[in-house]
Amino acid sequence: MWMKARALPFVMFLSSCLFGALSPVLSQAQQPAAEKNAQSQSTPAANASSPEASKYVGSETCKTCHEDQYKQIEATQHWNTNLANLKKGTGQEWHGCESCHGPGSAHVEGGGDVSKIFTFKGATAQQVGARCLACHGSTHPNFQRSVHYQAEVSCISCHSPHQAKEQVALLKAKTPTLCYGCHNDAMADFNRPFHHRVNEGLVQCQDCHNVHDSLPKAAKISTAQDQICLKCHTEKRGPFVFNHLPVKTEGCTACHVPHGSNNPRLLTRNSVNNLCIECHGLSTFLTLHNQSNKYQACTMCHVAIHGSNASGVFFK
Repeated sequence: MWMKARALPFVMFLSSCLFGALSPVLSQAQQPAAEKNAQSQSTPAANASSPEASKYVGSETCKTCHEDQYKQIEATQHWNTNLANLKKGTGQEWHGCESCHGPGSAHVEGGGDVSKIFTFKGATAQQVGARCLACHGSTHPNFQRSVHYQAEVSCISCHSPHQAKEQVALLKAKTPTLCYGCHNDAMADFNRPFHHRVNEGLVQCQDCHNVHDSLPKAAKISTAQDQICLKCHTEKRGPFVFNHLPVKTEGCTACHVPHGSNNPRLLTRNSVNNLCIECHGLSTFLTLHNQSNKYQACTMCHVAIHGSNASGVFFK
């Protein structure tokens, strides 16, 4: 009992020494966490008061004067994207009306002065493109090299962020009506007796064309670098042991008109023989083939004209 009474003060003494030694360490460990919390609490205030953030007034301010446009954009994919960005905590410049029109403080302070904010009406195709590509540049990296861009066709010539008739891609009208606004020659082709069924709604212009790309006539190509025609006409794809050379070198358009033709199978000539003569020469036909009615169509014998695995002259 006496030993326990003597040991108790000694234990208390050791405890006080140990706590005294650890207290500076504990205070130093707690200090960074306290500083971090203080910094995190002051960050919103600092951001809110920064000169850059003060230029943005928020979409609710825009709504006071532009309520119709606000409601229109609220129902589009643009608004959904803006809300997603807002949830991620990105800056004011990445959501709302000002993501496209730029900061609106000067516009508001000027009583609605349109010269104090970017407006798409009256802007050049290059100015509009620069605005749109700020967000869509990753999905349309070649647009500035495209035929549309070089012809100064603006993004808002086809798309309408506020008054789109089609929610898909915010188009001003359905295809092919939208495309026919400029491509009258294509509209005439699709009205020919033999045509791809675009007017009937079975094929869309964008199935074959990438209007934002720089390829010739914006025609798509497959992952195998073949023409987009083979996406549907898979039986012509091959690979073949014996290839008909024009199919690989010149492509389908060497013999076919892609939009529409007055000739069956969308051929460029009304007679198969006349088409074949363009490459194989009239002398070949006069020497080797009787040009009577019995042999009017080369494909009566050369049935595998796109390619063959059995015949070098495409008999089968």
